[in-house]
Amino acid sequence: MTIPKSVQPTQHVAGESDVDDEPAASIDAAIQGALGRKLRESYEEVVREEVPDKFLRLLNDLKLAESGPADSADSKVGKG
Repeated sequence: MTIPKSVQPTQHVAGESDVDDEPAASIDAAIQGALGRKLRESYEEVVREEVPDKFLRLLNDLKLAESGPADSADSKVGKG
């Protein structure tokens, strides 16, 4: 059985520089601060968004499926 090239581990060729040998990239403090603020603003916007009804229904269906047939039968008693 052959392993596709995309799955095979890469081989180190003599003479190639390792990633660890390169200096770490740095970002100016002002740019880093601006990026951080923008990321926090974007995150806060997402957090404030309401969860779509379809997603809430899917979560509820999952909760009912995980509770098992005995629990769901008990929850239907008295309804209806």
